[in-house]
Amino acid sequence: MKNILLNIKMKPKDKGLQTAVRLLLLAGALFMVLGGPLPRVARKILPILSPLTALSEAVAQRTWYAALYWLLPPLAVLLLAVFKGRFFCQWICPLGTLYALPGKSSKPKSGGTAVSPSMGIGADAPPKKKILSLRLNAMIFWLILSASAFGLPVLLSLDPLSTFSRLGAWREAAMWIPGALIPLMLLLSFFQPQAWCTHLCPLGYSFDLMNRRSGKKTFNRDRRQFLAGLGIGIPAALLLPKIIKGKSKPSILPPGATPKFAETCTRCYACVAVCPTRIIRIKTGGGLNELFMPELCFDRGACEEFCNRCTQVCPTGAIRVLAENAKRHRKIGEAQINRDACLSWTDDEYCMVCDEYCPYSAIATHTKGNGIPCPEMIPEACRGCGACEHNCPAVRDGKAILVSALTPQEKIPS
Repeated sequence: MKNILLNIKMKPKDKGLQTAVRLLLLAGALFMVLGGPLPRVARKILPILSPLTALSEAVAQRTWYAALYWLLPPLAVLLLAVFKGRFFCQWICPLGTLYALPGKSSKPKSGGTAVSPSMGIGADAPPKKKILSLRLNAMIFWLILSASAFGLPVLLSLDPLSTFSRLGAWREAAMWIPGALIPLMLLLSFFQPQAWCTHLCPLGYSFDLMNRRSGKKTFNRDRRQFLAGLGIGIPAALLLPKIIKGKSKPSILPPGATPKFAETCTRCYACVAVCPTRIIRIKTGGGLNELFMPELCFDRGACEEFCNRCTQVCPTGAIRVLAENAKRHRKIGEAQINRDACLSWTDDEYCMVCDEYCPYSAIATHTKGNGIPCPEMIPEACRGCGACEHNCPAVRDGKAILVSALTPQEKIPS
């Protein structure tokens, strides 16, 4: 049976060149997502190459979400597929290269041939009994698009380029829950080489679709999977968020987050990886839309006044690009004082630590009759940066000052 990855016969030297190119690109991709000395914007280059992400996000947001020059890379990849099919998979995709490596570790027992000679790496892998026999690429592709159209692009996290980008947030333990896809697929690749690429990858299917030259049998299979994708995706998007609601307080989102942040975030975690104070964490509770999305937590630090890194790396427009000054005037939340827990208000202690650390002068001083200064909020000046919450020394009843989320975020006039 002809392989889905284009079973092209290659000369040994061509295979060697392909392997060398793929390993070099894999190393470069790892360098980008793991934090090499490159401009921060380099972290968004890999996930933004995906035409699947671009299309899904445009469908979810009902508009194009990025500047025109960021539209060009996915269009170039899609145009390449028109003429060269899965050239991107065969030569460029770092996740495909990673999944091909286990196949190289096994040798044929009796003259086995490659599952996909055109893939270069893993070309010595023996044919084995397939664990995964049904190709679900098309169904997953249409499932992602149909669910995105109705506000549930959760499965967009299956996009291989977003999946690979999660490696940049490896320090966060919660990342390895959605990130478990990588070790699972690596394990599967030991038994069925390149099973992800041939049977599951929705991005690879989009390339097949652009280069489709197959007959009636393939058309009928694609039609069935198209109907299955719509038949599952639309009801899931409409019903599952209502069924799986979860309970959690509203999340404080990164500055520049759009009102549809939960629905449009691909969980690539580029924002998590670049945050210098590591306050952007991965949410593990809440409703289905919010599951594993980034949120701000001030136990490690605060959202620094002159930092706009997270706004520069989001590949999907879930976080809008903000200049440094625009970020400084972005209100992402609002601090509130619990007087019963406050050392000044309740215990008559000299504190005012919150005022000392507030970079926006959003805390006024109220002096009690006994001369003890006590904090009072100036809501119109507060940005919700969390400096006051992080540094508050109160412990008896928890922090005496806490930041609550603000959705949608507001712009404070300069």
